[in-house]
Amino acid sequence: MSEGDIVLRFDLHPAQLTVFQDKTRFRVLAAGRRFGKTTLAIAEASCAALDPANKLKLPVFLIAPTQAQAKLLYWRPLIDKLNKLIVSTNVNEGLIYLDNGVLIGVKGADNPEALRGPGLYFAALDEYGSMKPYVWTDIVRPMLVDARGRALFIGTPPYERNQFYDLYKDGESGTDPEVKSFTYESKDNPFLPAGEIDAARRRLSTTAYNREFRAKFVSPTGGLLKEEWIKYEEAEPKGGAWFVAIDLAGFSDVKVAVTARQKLLDEHVIVIAKVLPDGPDADRWWVKDIQKGRWGVKEAAARIVKAVIDTEPSAWGMESGALYRAVLPYIYDEARRMKMNLMAPVPLSHENRIKTERIIWALQGRLEHGKIAFARGDWNDDLEDQLVQFPSKMVHDDIPDALSYVAQLSKGRMFEDFSDLATEPYWKPQDAAIGY
Repeated sequence: MSEGDIVLRFDLHPAQLTVFQDKTRFRVLAAGRRFGKTTLAIAEASCAALDPANKLKLPVFLIAPTQAQAKLLYWRPLIDKLNKLIVSTNVNEGLIYLDNGVLIGVKGADNPEALRGPGLYFAALDEYGSMKPYVWTDIVRPMLVDARGRALFIGTPPYERNQFYDLYKDGESGTDPEVKSFTYESKDNPFLPAGEIDAARRRLSTTAYNREFRAKFVSPTGGLLKEEWIKYEEAEPKGGAWFVAIDLAGFSDVKVAVTARQKLLDEHVIVIAKVLPDGPDADRWWVKDIQKGRWGVKEAAARIVKAVIDTEPSAWGMESGALYRAVLPYIYDEARRMKMNLMAPVPLSHENRIKTERIIWALQGRLEHGKIAFARGDWNDDLEDQLVQFPSKMVHDDIPDALSYVAQLSKGRMFEDFSDLATEPYWKPQDAAIGY
């Protein structure tokens, strides 16, 4: 090392180092939450971009399922780590130009054609199971041909056995010498704060815990939400805070569905629930009422206002979007008509997760561990039908969807507690520097 050399330091733990030091061309890493997959990918990409063996000065890509996720995960850490080597950047395109002539691209797989180019020296595909399979087979893989470039696939096992599972099994079988698979649990990260895994085990369902923290490719069989998990309590628990969660559908004033088309229409759902925040009953829910129906915008607004006024919740909210914007003026008009001041709603988000994943994450563990109880009401049959049949395409899932939003209202996010804000691709804070 000569005077003036720049030293990059990556504090990888032993399990990360095992993957980092392996020379197999294509490595597949299935790891639990908080293992440090993102940190590993940043270290791999940085070293690949500075590798003197890259004689052709080919680019290095870090690819996530969406461009927004890629920037959130990788942009700022790369800028901070490589700042003394950066010549220029293009935030909108996710491009970082280094002084050795190599380009690092922070890219999303949601625009696959934008990935195409003359060639790549290295690519990391983050959560490959959430991408279209051809992103690898038809686009990225051919771009690695010129320099016999390498690739790293990282992810937590998805809910369904898809292309990430298939690639992992290829590497596990040893039939292809160019592919090797690795599995590590969350506990293999020695830097993980004490108590995190135990808290996850208490909160999550067995299936979700094995997948999310033990990195097991488990596919639930039968109903994801079991009938025996649904319990009722007549008496309202003492203490706690009220929340009103609303899942909006199209504003169709259809009181009774008669035609096949009407029966396919989603329904508005209003959930009124109390959440106990402290003590042995921490995070226990008591669902007092569930209202559902196909209402016009004025009736929906009136029902929402009444629920909020009657409950006086700590927070209430609806999923942000066109329906949120459509009903909000009617809600405020109704509140003014009743001469009531209404707190602002929380614009809820699906956090870039598919519906099945967010419902299972919010409800499965809580139901299995007896953390949710329901009052008796004329809505019980619909509740049981939609929970037990979920995720059947033949049965509505509006009630499970609305229930899942209680987790976000009470915790501030749906995927709470066990995800590191610095490495979790589905939450933010917003960062104006990256335009997101």
